[in-house]
Amino acid sequence: MTDFEEGASEESPVQSGSLPVEPPLVPDSQVEAQSPKIKPTGAPVPETGTSETGTSETDTPAIGDTAATVPTRKPSAPTEKVALGDSGKIVAGVVTEVTSEEVSLTLDDGRSAIINRRNFDSAGSDPSTIVDVGDRVEGAILAREDPHKRVVLSRSWAMKKRAWEKVVAAEEAHEVLSGKVTSVSKRGLVVDVGVRGFVPSSHLTLEPTTDLSSFLGQTIEMKILELDVAKERLVLSRRSILLKEQRKVIHDLLAGLKVGEKRKGVVASLVDYGAFVDLGGITGLVHLSELSWKRVGHPKHALSVGESVEVVVLDVKVKKRRVSLSIRQLTEDPFAAVPVGEVLTGPVTRLVDFGAFVDVGGVEGLVHLSELCEYRVSAPEEVVTPGEEIRVKVLSVDKKRRRIELSIRQAVSSDYG
Repeated sequence: MTDFEEGASEESPVQSGSLPVEPPLVPDSQVEAQSPKIKPTGAPVPETGTSETGTSETDTPAIGDTAATVPTRKPSAPTEKVALGDSGKIVAGVVTEVTSEEVSLTLDDGRSAIINRRNFDSAGSDPSTIVDVGDRVEGAILAREDPHKRVVLSRSWAMKKRAWEKVVAAEEAHEVLSGKVTSVSKRGLVVDVGVRGFVPSSHLTLEPTTDLSSFLGQTIEMKILELDVAKERLVLSRRSILLKEQRKVIHDLLAGLKVGEKRKGVVASLVDYGAFVDLGGITGLVHLSELSWKRVGHPKHALSVGESVEVVVLDVKVKKRRVSLSIRQLTEDPFAAVPVGEVLTGPVTRLVDFGAFVDVGGVEGLVHLSELCEYRVSAPEEVVTPGEEIRVKVLSVDKKRRRIELSIRQAVSSDYG
């Protein structure tokens, strides 16, 4: 190796991958000796004549030439990175200093850390109004340390991660979440449970409602309907909580009902087969046949919605949540007052193909075609008309089947004895 090559192997101000630095001024007599004559590959350039690249030695710019001068760029101080495995990790420490813009703290492992105001919480609150020196604070480690080699933390990120962990745990344990309503729309409510959640209007109340403004600012309890942490999607239901509470109330009320006891209620609705009566949290059915001892064609002929009534409990099915009620059981059964074998007087209430019905003491009895008269008839209209007062003899009373058999023919025979 020549002396020139040996000098070229030493550290040079022009290195691969760094900016060239302006060389120091030297006497003109030494310019030629100090000018590098090296090919791009590191081979020496001939001392005289034209170089292999076709450029004359005299074409080398002078040291003092402006074109050859490159300004020096001072590199900035390097920023140290936190280990990739620590990024996002939640750590805790004690606050050593707090201002309106940042919080300084010492971590449990002894390192210094800082939380800037923009990373303190999602609302951009003033840290000095929330934490004090000596308080313990959690934060998630960000990717880089600051120029003072302090670990940069995000309290808002840590709070968010903790909140999602709480939501996931609540779903796994089927627990109830509590949150404050932050905004209202026609579609439902936006609630804050540490993270943003949505309650559809259809899952808000037991009954359909359109005015949701009254919920704004309230704290309500909800159960999770849908959860996707990756998409930060959380759908909640308040209605499921209300249904559960309602079932418990109904169960307790049903368990407290006793067959045969009397209760007061209000007629809630009328249907073709009876009337529903609200007993104060539970609803029971008064079947059409239990409205009155007399025949009732439709409940509207005996009751009206909103009317206060007294009823008797006939049957209670707790598991099926069914209650059977009766109004007619409040009065004595008129069948018991109908004497068998006696001749009574009553009006004809209605005619049918097989005979005529007659009212005897508040209940109807049937006079069959064969009992209308002593001779054979094909229709009851041949003998009687609706509203006509007639004398009949009681042949039999069947309380179970609710039937009374009457006879006009035998009543006439009794008169003539």
